[in-house]
Amino acid sequence: MGGVLTMAQAIAELIAQRQENLFIGVLIIVLVTTPIADRYFIRRRRIDYRVLYNSKIGLNPVALRDDASGPSDPDDPRDPRRRLSLYADLLDRMSIVIVRVRNTGGYDIEPGDFGTAMSFTFGKRVIWDARISDASSDELRRNIRDGMEFFSQAPGDGVQAADDDKGIRAVRRLLGDRLRPILLGPAPSGPDKAAAPEWHGVRLPELALRRREKFKLVVVLHEPGAPADRAGQRKITKDFAVRGAIHSGVVKNEKDRRRISWPRAAFALGALLAVVLVFNVVGASLGSSPGPAVRCASGHLRLEGSSAFSEPLGFIAGEYTKACHSAAIDLRLTGSRAGMHDLIDGGAPAPDGLAVLNDGPNTTGPAADLRTHPVAVIVYGVIVSDSTGVTDLRADQIRDIFSGRFHWWDQLGGRHVPIRIVGRDGESGTRQILQDKLLLGRSEGAASSTECAEQSPPPHAATIRCELRTTGEVIDKVATTPGAIGYADAPTAKTEAARRQTFHVVTLGGRLPEATSIAQGYPFWTVEYLYTAGDPAPGSLLRRFIDYLGGAGARAELSVRGYPPCVDRNGDRNPLCAIPP
Repeated sequence: MGGVLTMAQAIAELIAQRQENLFIGVLIIVLVTTPIADRYFIRRRRIDYRVLYNSKIGLNPVALRDDASGPSDPDDPRDPRRRLSLYADLLDRMSIVIVRVRNTGGYDIEPGDFGTAMSFTFGKRVIWDARISDASSDELRRNIRDGMEFFSQAPGDGVQAADDDKGIRAVRRLLGDRLRPILLGPAPSGPDKAAAPEWHGVRLPELALRRREKFKLVVVLHEPGAPADRAGQRKITKDFAVRGAIHSGVVKNEKDRRRISWPRAAFALGALLAVVLVFNVVGASLGSSPGPAVRCASGHLRLEGSSAFSEPLGFIAGEYTKACHSAAIDLRLTGSRAGMHDLIDGGAPAPDGLAVLNDGPNTTGPAADLRTHPVAVIVYGVIVSDSTGVTDLRADQIRDIFSGRFHWWDQLGGRHVPIRIVGRDGESGTRQILQDKLLLGRSEGAASSTECAEQSPPPHAATIRCELRTTGEVIDKVATTPGAIGYADAPTAKTEAARRQTFHVVTLGGRLPEATSIAQGYPFWTVEYLYTAGDPAPGSLLRRFIDYLGGAGARAELSVRGYPPCVDRNGDRNPLCAIPP
């Protein structure tokens, strides 16, 4: 999580370098989040419907009217040809409408969510039958079927008048009455019956759909009194309408969707702008031309000190010299204490010709006129060979390892492999931080081996310990030595561990080696300082390079590599860097 936050801060630094980048970034956020907000917050409930079929039943009645066998007797109700003619006329007036309804929103929809219940009307066509099919569940099918209400279309302005007996049972009962004369012949004469109701629409007042649930409404319709054309067939109307309104939602016809809708266009434009922003940011990070934040100076500068900071400093110095061709910067990063000795002893031909990176405050010796420039927070990690079988160590266990109390990793819950300590020499600032923060001021110990290959400590020593000059050498030795333990700056250690797959960075007391863990008590860290002999002269290469270290490009580079800068883009100091050196 901490790495993600660091990366986000670095990207923000790069974006903020140019005002147009900031505008593009805000526009991208608006374009991407607006459709999401509309779909999941503003109009979060959505029902889509689609008419899948709206036409005649599909039987051609011409063959049923074939008079080859002679004319029928219209006065004989038992004449099968007369009934066949009635059947043909019925088919010629029948049509089917199939409507699919789906919940395509992000929320379940309950009956109370409707401001206006969903209803379907079919013009002047009369409903003869209806059913629910292809529902997501049997329960959904039953609930919708039992809750259907059928109504008649009132004249005039289309106000819908509901009937008292309006459910599916009434429809099925009336269907039998309508088909009986055709199938069984006319009923015997009797008292006049009331006219059968004619329903033109169906309403779903109790509709409830969970997310992604769907169903199909199938309606059989009869076209009343349509005149026949010259071929003897009647034209079937296809009038269809849907009503319905949802609170904080929408009811939409899927066919009304355009291929390029505004949400899709917004996402596409957001993606295009994101590409533009990436090119701008990468160009700002890798570009070789000096921008307004790069103030060039000519001359020669030598940077000495911490090898733990060599990766980010080497890149930043290279970027500066690419932008400023008359500047030359040499890096001699072999150890903090060695560099501080040169600075204190006047090892530079000119005061502004040498600067030293030191891990933490200067402890090398007194100096009359040193100036301190905080650069970044540097977090260290303890690294161990994969052969150890150990992934977490407490600070007291590390002290016991360096004191010689433990000699085998199985004494710490690992494998039966000898403990081999890979340390730094006395010129290392990283070694000093280890001794101060983890060993509580005790010495790391003297070297007892040249290659850390022994199976047990020599008679004159408490541990197997070899000593190397730089961070890179320590990582190489731990990566290739079974049972080895060492230490290095956490960003470099993590990168190399992922690349080599032979060692790993352990957690300390369950805490990850990240800047975000410092507030939770992660102890192995310090501030990287740049020391100069007095105040750099205005306009000098040293002064301009120090300013460049505090600029947006360098800050972003430090953040990306895992070294939180001491000064943010507003000029405020990182609280971790506010500790006096």
